[in-house]
Amino acid sequence: MSDETHADLVYLGNKHTTLATLADNPANVLTAIAPSKTFNIPGLNLSTLIVPDPKHRAAITQIFDRIHISASNPFSVVAFEAAYRESETWLDELLLYLRDTRDYVENYVTEHFPKIRLIKPEGTYLLWLDCRALEMSDSQLKHFFVHKAGVGMSPGTIFGEGGSGVMRMNIGAPRHTIVAALEKIKNAERDL
Repeated sequence: MSDETHADLVYLGNKHTTLATLADNPANVLTAIAPSKTFNIPGLNLSTLIVPDPKHRAAITQIFDRIHISASNPFSVVAFEAAYRESETWLDELLLYLRDTRDYVENYVTEHFPKIRLIKPEGTYLLWLDCRALEMSDSQLKHFFVHKAGVGMSPGTIFGEGGSGVMRMNIGAPRHTIVAALEKIKNAERDL
């Protein structure tokens, strides 16, 4: 199973490679895609499973039918199709905006937070801030960012042990909101 719901959000110069293209037997790879992340329409509750093997597809359909998961509603289908057919220019502009915001955050972090390192992503609107040089526990990191700075970020540990010492920052917002969040962190850091 490969969750590729962020696959459309790849910055210029990078390329997303689907897991199925790397598999010995691509028919055994189920791929999830959705317009929700790319086009900011999660409220329509629509995603797609790409299931190449007819037997696997029949088994999944049987389970969905048994637990009464419907395919979708008509509004979601129209939005899904419109997003992928008619929104290429919008997506190109979004990716430029996100890239510029990512670069702004990277420069700000480098200039103001010498003990925090941005793990520069090749895509998406989620950034990982490596805070291990601050020598705080994961609960101290969360407390600092969320309670002292007032910036809602997710601790990396919610994604597994490898996320220890790392915080996840969402930059999928107007840039002035991101700038304000960085200023809050800078002001809170003075108290450390």
